[in-house]
Amino acid sequence: MTYAITPADAKLFRGSAAGVNADMSPTEMLQAIDADFQVTTVIPEYQGREYPDCRLWLRSDNQNFLGSFGTRRTPQQPTTLIDHFRSFCAASEKAIQPDVIGTIGGGKTFYMASKLSGDNARLLDREEYGDMGGLGISRKNSDSYISKDDRTDFWLILMTHYGESLGTSVKIVANELVCSNALSVQILDKRISLSNRTLRSYHDVEAILNRAIRGSRAYATMKNRFIDTPLTITEGINAIRAFHADPDGESQTVKRLERIYQHDLIGGDLDTRQGNLWRLVNAQTQYTSHHYVDRNDGGKTFQSQVEGSKAKANRRFLDFLEAQFTPDLVAA
Repeated sequence: MTYAITPADAKLFRGSAAGVNADMSPTEMLQAIDADFQVTTVIPEYQGREYPDCRLWLRSDNQNFLGSFGTRRTPQQPTTLIDHFRSFCAASEKAIQPDVIGTIGGGKTFYMASKLSGDNARLLDREEYGDMGGLGISRKNSDSYISKDDRTDFWLILMTHYGESLGTSVKIVANELVCSNALSVQILDKRISLSNRTLRSYHDVEAILNRAIRGSRAYATMKNRFIDTPLTITEGINAIRAFHADPDGESQTVKRLERIYQHDLIGGDLDTRQGNLWRLVNAQTQYTSHHYVDRNDGGKTFQSQVEGSKAKANRRFLDFLEAQFTPDLVAA
């Protein structure tokens, strides 16, 4: 059965994305996102002169430019990446599966994603994942059940690049469903190498999944802590201005954040967003998720939320709030 991309997923995976059917061939998966190409490398040439120390990376199907690199870097083809990710999921002993495939910037960035939350029997195993029994947020008989109005989806995302000199990254992205606000959670201290060994070894996959579960739980703990931390609107406004070094609230960024925080917060009527620090966090993530977003950006906003400037801005804001309002817990 093909994974059905939900409306909340569609707001997260902007650009070219498609649900994955377990029976799809790599070619069918790539065709679903208009990315059935090989990366070809050519020596750049100008007015009859060649530049052998460089290579242009091009799409084989339309010859569109992807990136420019030195001779030591070689591309891993999209079909190879699909095989590797499927091996990664298989090595998890069906704890996860490929759910979404996508590209950003016309193929310059390639990613695959697995949904961690939901009715996943393996990730609900108490013996393997502890007292919370994994991420049983959608199972009403689970200790960690959360109502749909205030639920968070967690995604494990592997992202690789053909347009930048960046290695493959593993990220957990938390997506608040009521408002489709995304927040990237770092689960590894460094980028991993997407290799056959890394993705076929059960021990390596298990380590990544364990970190993913811990990262997701850390987010859930942070969320509950922020919900339980009282904060008046005046205190929240002062925090926004202090973070942006704008004591009088004159910049457009601060004005927009304050308007969202006070009046335009999606899901602002929920009890969990009343008079607390969590309301302020959601104002920030709503700003990075929904404002200054080009609907035709080809997924650049999604990439920025995962590992770019929007992810860094959210992380800095969270660090600031934790230092300001929960310093004892941060120190512990």
